[in-house]
Amino acid sequence: MISHYPVFRFGAEPGLVPKLGGLPWGLPARMWPICEECDRPMSHLGQLPADAALALDKDEVLFLFKCEWDSVCSFWEHDGGANAAFTVPRTALGNGPTAAPLAGDEGAPVELPELGITQWKAADDGAPPEMQDDFYDYGRHNALPDEIAHPHDWAGAWRTKSGGVPYWTANGAQQLPPGRLLLQIDNWVEVDGANVEVGNFCSDGTAYVFVDRSLAQPIYCMFINR
Repeated sequence: MISHYPVFRFGAEPGLVPKLGGLPWGLPARMWPICEECDRPMSHLGQLPADAALALDKDEVLFLFKCEWDSVCSFWEHDGGANAAFTVPRTALGNGPTAAPLAGDEGAPVELPELGITQWKAADDGAPPEMQDDFYDYGRHNALPDEIAHPHDWAGAWRTKSGGVPYWTANGAQQLPPGRLLLQIDNWVEVDGANVEVGNFCSDGTAYVFVDRSLAQPIYCMFINR
């Protein structure tokens, strides 16, 4: 199946450009997510506008957040309230970066490294289309030949992508919410020949963003698998 793989640069142009980290552009302050476990503002993980390489509704922007405080909230769970994935129409966004809210005397949440996406490269993810359902079931995925389940031998360059089927970690297809893969982000990405840590994904995890389109309004969620 065809997936799209991002090319990163350090820093990003101002505006609604695809990027990881930094500050979100134009997000209404009231929409900045608060961790349900520690009651402190989450860190901005990414903003991704609708694009031919990213299957969002037209003129929508996907925002990703996760708790990065040292309280070690359960940011890996898709329903624990310590991360957030949601879209906002462009028309509802402002025209400037949104400053993170403060957590009392503790100050602002961790600002993650800003990594701009300069392009998306399309490539075959190695999964036959007729087998895509097998990637959403632990037992069936575990029974797949290695050359199909892990066609790139877990190489980091293939672990951050949009579309296709999930490229699972060694733990396999676990903790699945409803829906199908929208994109996934590895703990480490390559930027100008260097490996850069995106955020705290338990050192070697991968964040998976799923979308459930079974309802009139799509529902997005994120979880981290090691």
